[in-house]
Amino acid sequence: MNQPVKTLPPAYTPAASVSLTKTSDLIPMLIWSLVLPALLIPLIILVLRFSGRVSTSGTFSVNSPGQFIGILGGIVMVTVIMVIVHEGVHGLVFWRTTGEMPGFEFKFYYASASPGDWYLPRRPFMLATLLPLAVISLVCLVLIPFAGPYLRYLLILLAVFNASGSAGDLVVALRLSRLPADTLIKDSGSSVTFYTPSV
Repeated sequence: MNQPVKTLPPAYTPAASVSLTKTSDLIPMLIWSLVLPALLIPLIILVLRFSGRVSTSGTFSVNSPGQFIGILGGIVMVTVIMVIVHEGVHGLVFWRTTGEMPGFEFKFYYASASPGDWYLPRRPFMLATLLPLAVISLVCLVLIPFAGPYLRYLLILLAVFNASGSAGDLVVALRLSRLPADTLIKDSGSSVTFYTPSV
């Protein structure tokens, strides 16, 4: 199955799922939300070292309430930008795959993009799932050496926050990687269900 469909083909049945409502899925998401930033930080340090920025990149002095507010404001700004860009990249792949505008959902504890009523083939869905982690991390790593201290701080936060926020995507991708190539995927935002031929 190489094309997205709105009607599940005959003989396709649910094979697995990932959901924010299942503790068995939330635990690996929590673990990966710590592991992914831990894997990215050494790359950030290498970029800083090779660009000669190590000595000035790791410290921030707060000498006034204004500077403190600036740091907190940066954290809020980076969080908002990360969520919008991350979900936007998901949505862009969904739109290119289905030709229809994806749905977006933003709640205080999670945000999601979904392709609506479409069942997506494995390859474009895997691309949509992993692209935000790859693209945002790469862009941050490329820009960090050229940024001033405050912008560098924001880029590092963006890379780390995005890596942590990609934990659910990675759990979905790992689950999908164990399923057949003709798997179809239905993403409803808070849950993803994988369908495979029962033959």
